[in-house]
Amino acid sequence: MNLIADIGNSSVKAAVFSGQDLVERCRIDSDPQRLLLDLVERFPIAHCGVSIVGADAQEVLLLLRRWAQEHLGEDVLVVDGTTPTPLAIDYRTPYTLGADRLAACVGAASLCPARELLVVDAGTCVTYDRVSATGHYLGGNISPGVGIRLRMLHSETAALPLVDAQGETPCWGYDTVTALRSGVLRGIALEVEGYIRLFRQQHPEGHVYMTGGNGHRFALDLPDVDHQDDLVERGINEIVRYHTATDPQTHPPLA
Repeated sequence: MNLIADIGNSSVKAAVFSGQDLVERCRIDSDPQRLLLDLVERFPIAHCGVSIVGADAQEVLLLLRRWAQEHLGEDVLVVDGTTPTPLAIDYRTPYTLGADRLAACVGAASLCPARELLVVDAGTCVTYDRVSATGHYLGGNISPGVGIRLRMLHSETAALPLVDAQGETPCWGYDTVTALRSGVLRGIALEVEGYIRLFRQQHPEGHVYMTGGNGHRFALDLPDVDHQDDLVERGINEIVRYHTATDPQTHPPLA
């Protein structure tokens, strides 16, 4: 079994996989060390993989590394944009590529190989990433997420209040609070729809995946969009399997 940790900007998520099958998944809001130790005590972990996007990750990574060295005799696989994966990387600056973006695309390609893919990750940022049917990560775009937009509207203006994302989102705001909330949430929804429309114009037979903490918010009203919460963890697991396969032919490229 593989223990997977996704250390993001706003949360830490952990998962245990047996092969490609998800056994357990949890979001860690507090005391990640305790929860990770609980997972390694309950499951026969053979390998560990981690992606790090958030800044406050060293304590969690150090804990996992110590445990892996002591119990597995190997280091944790820390995924970044330069890590070899089942996908070929066409990004011109892989050293700046977020591990979460790459892992989500590997996860999507493992579920839907040999297909043109658009992967939308609605988290702290909203990212739009492309995978070719021939197994190449092509790159994508990055846009501000819900929280960033709401905070910036408040911090970069003199009079606009800080608005929470929870609440009414009428088509046309009837006061400043709903104008801000609807402007941000409906604006992102229209942005997502626009990217999906463009992708389907270019690849009518392609497939769209949605993930991220706000993925459910934008996937509900979109036809033929596959909402998968665990794409990043699934992708890290595939990368770990790729690196630990005794026979490379048992884990060919995702094309």
